[in-house]
Formats: sequence, structure tokens, C-alpha cells
Amino acid sequence: MKLSSLAVGALLAVTPWVVQAADPVTGSREYKLMLDPTLFSGNATAAVIAYWADLEDLIESPPFDRSTDGNLDSVSKSRTVRFFDTPGSCVLNHDGYIFRERVEGTDREVTLKFRSADRFISHYKDMSGSNSGAQTKFEEDISAPFTSKYSHSTTQPISSSKNLNYMDDPVGLYPGLEDQDYNLNEPIAVVGGLSVYEQVYADAYVDLGALDAEFSLTLWYPYQGASTPLVAEISFKYEDASADYSENVVNRAQVLYTAMQGMSPWVAPSALTKTAFIYAYNPSFCY
Repeated sequence: MKLSSLAVGALLAVTPWVVQAADPVTGSREYKLMLDPTLFSGNATAAVIAYWADLEDLIESPPFDRSTDGNLDSVSKSRTVRFFDTPGSCVLNHDGYIFRERVEGTDREVTLKFRSADRFISHYKDMSGSNSGAQTKFEEDISAPFTSKYSHSTTQPISSSKNLNYMDDPVGLYPGLEDQDYNLNEPIAVVGGLSVYEQVYADAYVDLGALDAEFSLTLWYPYQGASTPLVAEISFKYEDASADYSENVVNRAQVLYTAMQGMSPWVAPSALTKTAFIYAYNPSFCY
């Protein structure tokens, strides 16, 4: 039986779930803030501990007056990070995509991410991976002072022998890129020629009420063993698969984020975000 347009309209009016089913569910929200990397020169762990002591004092004192758990006193992840794009044109970045590789020990994975200020545009991108172990996320990234972008990404493992030389490599790994009609024979290369050595300090938490948020402090070095990081970032994230975030949780998160931006001299308000830093590192890579 074929319904008339009036009948369809009436059906939608009394069944709101039909409309809501397409509404993007933001499974996590991450607040990111750039720090002064020179303050982490030398003994980075000691500097991270000092930063956490200052942050913990801010959190546990009025007017915020919330409890914390854990510490940022040890490295939880050490890995190599590289971004890939087409030299010169940087078509992926131009189209809002980020294609990244991470290697930790014998484990190697790639991530394709699309970000937009419009959560519906980001949500509707086909980010499916070709590997059965691919994991997809839809989350909100918040940068200072309070700018939101919606990130749709898929991470999947790849073999140690997998080449990343031409556009047919990311397109083969992420079939949704076929819609972009890229030149599959166009070479790709490590953006800026920079392979970053990343160390992540984690396992510290703040009580926001119905949800806890986890902190991570990330340091990027030009190579393993370098004494001064290129980039330093503190972030905190809370998650709910149904995006059922209470008013108290989101308000407390915003108050905390604003307070963290006032933590002089730790904060570097003019510093580039991690991805922006990668693309600006060698200005001749994209033109």
C-alpha cells in the first residue's frame, strides 16, 4: 500500500523516532588545550607531575570544588605518529580529512578522520573501513576558547608490510573515499616529512557528577630521545554511548575548561593544534 504525502506527514508527526533516528549521537566530548612545550624540556615526567599538581589544586578548590582520582605520573603510550597527504595539493586536508598512521611496538594502525563544524555533514560521511577490526567513532572536539568541531573517524589495524605510497592506499582502506573521485595514482607522502614520537600521560580523572572525565597530556617530539617537545596538549574527555549528558556535567566541564585556560604560565594560547602544527611544519609541503 502506498501512502499519500499527507499520510506520511501525519505518520512522522506521531512517531518522532523516525526523525530522531538520523540525529547524530555524539558518543564523547573532548576538550583540548595547548600548553607551552618548552616547560616540559628535560625531565618531562617531573614537569607533567607539576602541571597535574597545579590542575588538581584548581579542581579541588572553590569555586569548582570537585574531586579527582589518579595521577599523570607515568607514560601510558609511546608511539610514532605520521600523517599522509598528497604533496603540493594536500587534497585530503583540503577536503576536511586527516589520514594518520600510529605505530607502537609491533602494532600498526591507521585512522581516517573527517571534521566539520556541522555535525550532520560530519556524521553523513561514509567512514567505513575495509578491515573487520575497524572501529568507528563520532565525537565532539572542543578547542579554546570554546570552538566545536565534530569528528567522524575510523581506526583499523594494518600489516607491517602495507605500503602507503599512493591515493589508492587510503581509498582501498576506506571505501567511502571512492565518492571523492580522487586520482588513485597520485602519490602520497608523510606530511612535512615529519615522523612524530608521541608520549601520552593518562589515568587521571575528575568527577563531573554523573560522569567522570579522563585527562591525557600528550607530548610530541621530533624523534625518540629528544629533550624538548614540539607540541604539548592537555585534554579531558567524557563519554556516553547515548549522548545522555546531564546539565550538571556539561556546565561543570565548561567551567573547568575555562578555568584551565587561565593557568598561566602553562597555557600557550597562540600555539597551533596538533594537526595544524603538522601541516605548518614544512610550509612547502602544501601549496
